[in-house]
Amino acid sequence: MTMESQTDWQIGKSLSDRMKYMLDNQLMCDVTFHVGSDKSPIKAHKYMLASASPVFYSMFEGPISEKGDVVIADMTPEYFNMMLQYIYTDETIIDARNIQGLLYGSDKYMLQNLKDKCSELLTSSVDGDHTCGVFQTAHDFHMKDLEKETLNFIYENGNASLESDDFLQLSSDCLKLIIESERLNCDEKIIYLRMVQWSKLRCEEQSLPTTDENIRNSLGDLLYLIRFPLMTLKYFTDEVSSTNILTFEERVALYEHFNGKHTDMFSSKRRQIPIRLERCEVDIGNIWSYSSGKDDCVDFQTSRDTVLTSVLLFGSHTYSGSNDLTVNILQGATVLSTTQTTLISTKGKQIYEIPVAYPVEIVAEKRYTVQLSMKGRSTFKGKNYIQKVIICDDFSVTFFRSSQPPGNSTTEKAGQIPGLVFIG
Repeated sequence: MTMESQTDWQIGKSLSDRMKYMLDNQLMCDVTFHVGSDKSPIKAHKYMLASASPVFYSMFEGPISEKGDVVIADMTPEYFNMMLQYIYTDETIIDARNIQGLLYGSDKYMLQNLKDKCSELLTSSVDGDHTCGVFQTAHDFHMKDLEKETLNFIYENGNASLESDDFLQLSSDCLKLIIESERLNCDEKIIYLRMVQWSKLRCEEQSLPTTDENIRNSLGDLLYLIRFPLMTLKYFTDEVSSTNILTFEERVALYEHFNGKHTDMFSSKRRQIPIRLERCEVDIGNIWSYSSGKDDCVDFQTSRDTVLTSVLLFGSHTYSGSNDLTVNILQGATVLSTTQTTLISTKGKQIYEIPVAYPVEIVAEKRYTVQLSMKGRSTFKGKNYIQKVIICDDFSVTFFRSSQPPGNSTTEKAGQIPGLVFIG
């Protein structure tokens, strides 16, 4: 590069543009990496890498710093170059094709900002079809908040999650976290069928015939997470006992269980399914306003121990637009869970289920507060409120006027927060 062309290049350029130019044109580089199985040479600047990553800093300046060229065998040149581009410019295009490679690089080299950008994309993919894949990725790369969020989604949407293609690609560790839970809302027949399909795929990957014996061996201890006693006797006889996945002794023990003799081989404890309660009807003819800027609060207590998983809220009375909201669950002055999200109203829907960020364990006969701060459009309100909602003989929820300071006039007889969702 001539002095004149160098000056032209520098004029009007940002620092990141200039550094990217230096990288792209391999100018004044002082380290060479040999990347991937073919050891492709990639040059860079030590000070740029060390300023962005503590791992690179230790590599170049630590007591056992690298001398000469550096071999990177566990990344492809494509992903290593994309990672370098991010270090130099704070920009990169992340998509479903490259996110695994970029997550691996960001995790290995402690590039938290890049990891956060990957997490944002993954979070946007949490739905019935892809949640298991996001959960596996979050588990692999130690993304604890995202792992917890996706696991809660899977628990609450068990049938759809287990029937997704991504479920069959889960590791045994992730499968165990799902199937062992009391909170998994899924038919035991679906659990059994999908576990068998998962096992068959593992056999095929090892070029093993999908015999009953190999299916059982592939499942290993995961087999004992299936709650066979929760199946009907007919289904067990027609679909399970007719195979040799279970041993003869196990089948006998289960038949005895169906006839009143308890077995400890397999859990017979029912999984906790969601309990959705509504304390009022929708008042189509009236609206609830948020112009005061005050919170809507209502207290509640339950007749037995349970877990609060979601809060029901009224949406926009025009069936359109959005409301920014914060939901706090409190016990006295202590905040147990905080959820910040945006409610987007759609045509024909008045009540929306807002999952709490962290499910709250509710102790029987203790009072708790749902505190709602909402901004945006006016919403529907309720009518014909029920103060004590009885779900079944051993479970009821009673609502009270809030113990919090006076707010936007929601009480046990009026306003927002039309219901709650529990499990167990």
